[in-house]
Amino acid sequence: MTACWTTLSGTTIGSVHVRDQLPIQDAVLTWSDLASGQAVIAVADGHGHKLHFRSDTGSALAAVSAVEVLRRMLPELGALDGPDNGEAALDLLSRTAASLVDTWVAKVTHHLEANPYSPAEVEAGAAGDPLRAYGTTILAAAAVGDLIAFLQIGDGDSVLVSAHGEASRPLPEDPDLDGLHTTSLCQPRPLDALRVAVVDARVDDVALIFLCTDGFGRPRVDADGWWRETGEQLLEFSRTRGLNWIRDQLPEWLAEPARIGGDDTTMALMVRSDVDGISRPDLADTLPAPEVADDA
Repeated sequence: MTACWTTLSGTTIGSVHVRDQLPIQDAVLTWSDLASGQAVIAVADGHGHKLHFRSDTGSALAAVSAVEVLRRMLPELGALDGPDNGEAALDLLSRTAASLVDTWVAKVTHHLEANPYSPAEVEAGAAGDPLRAYGTTILAAAAVGDLIAFLQIGDGDSVLVSAHGEASRPLPEDPDLDGLHTTSLCQPRPLDALRVAVVDARVDDVALIFLCTDGFGRPRVDADGWWRETGEQLLEFSRTRGLNWIRDQLPEWLAEPARIGGDDTTMALMVRSDVDGISRPDLADTLPAPEVADDA
């Protein structure tokens, strides 16, 4: 049976942005196809600094760009499902990431042409580095069959959880992340900060993955272990409460760190339906069933 993946997501504005009357800087976009079992999730975190005064637009364009290019990649990735194709899959993902950067730059350029910088913004240096105002991170994952591809530029967390509840981080650490500064799509050579991984869900016994912006993890007391506990809980809830319940709880789960830490908080999940105890491939029953007439 081909693995079937479904998606859930949520995002909440941070209390600091509410206080400062700023728009939400995070963005999230998901796509899934029940017929093929494929799915893509993307999370972006606009920097929100005064130098990045269009980062809310930048993050939205990053999430759209990621889903676009990863969807196009899926057929080719699926054809590489085999024990000897690991390097080819990583090469494909790296080329896809380069396409993502090019797509994002093109979308930013189009937005800027339609919305030129004001004279004051030009005077402040925006025209000298036109991408800087749109600065954002990007985290994305795509699944086709038993293969899961991860890519990331900037901070935030990409986590996979096995069917046994064991959480791990599939991507290498970024040595340039210090908790205060992040690498970015707007930097001169964003691919220098690219991290990629391709995981075989059968080998790693993957049940679900989640991506989240740093607004979710940063306020946690257990800075080194919160993501393990979160992964364990998400798997348990998927089995005992169901995906609809998780979807309904996401706003509340995201609201607490957004209120305490002050930053926007976003999470996207991709859940495998054929793992023992998880039988829902979609959220179809969130819609009321049509009534049947008594005289039918």
